[in-house]
Amino acid sequence: MMLAIRLAQQLPLGIPTGAPDYGRILQNMIFLLIWIVVASIGFAIAVPIAMRVFNRMTPGVDEMEELKKGNNAVAIVMGATVLAMALLVVAVVLK
Repeated sequence: MMLAIRLAQQLPLGIPTGAPDYGRILQNMIFLLIWIVVASIGFAIAVPIAMRVFNRMTPGVDEMEELKKGNNAVAIVMGATVLAMALLVVAVVLK
């Protein structure tokens, strides 16, 4: 029992023990909203560019027509392209 009390008294660093700091919470919320706006703008710019590059790299293939036909391979490749662009935008925004 004494060991449990002794361990409980030695809280690791980083765990808040007092009242919540509402100013810090508000500041983090504002930074989050700014990050969402910046990432959204970056994503809205990057994805159409990536799709144009993808269309130029695959001449003779109409991706939208293939998607309408139910071609899963094209859907997977286009989804991977969008995901790659999203990862690049996140990496740039977080740097």
